[in-house]
Amino acid sequence: MSAWDAYITNMKARGLQICGIFGLDGSVWAKATELQATQQEIVNIVNGIKTNNFANGIYLNGIKYTLIGCGTGYATAKCRTAQNDAEKYLLHAAMGKTCLVLGGISGAGERSATKFVEDIRDYLANSGY
Repeated sequence: MSAWDAYITNMKARGLQICGIFGLDGSVWAKATELQATQQEIVNIVNGIKTNNFANGIYLNGIKYTLIGCGTGYATAKCRTAQNDAEKYLLHAAMGKTCLVLGGISGAGERSATKFVEDIRDYLANSGY
């Protein structure tokens, strides 16, 4: 277990159902087993946040998420096309200095995803990441 795995444990304990921390190059630092994402999908999210352009939407595990909002250092999207309602996550991605923190929740508490992800991103950014 790497030191980064403790962050995933913390994120899941706060209610995030899918979550991960990635390098800005798309490399996996740590992620929950439920989060399936290719390196290119993560790179596309990072580039979309940097340019504030998600013309093609956001994809994770080949599933399209509809962009809800984006701004300096973040993007929020909703999965509306998953076959299972439990996988229709509200996804929030927040970029730190050297990493991308990503998390999602499906269902009644989904709006909490934004705060949980931002809290971890802020902590990591203040620690130099």
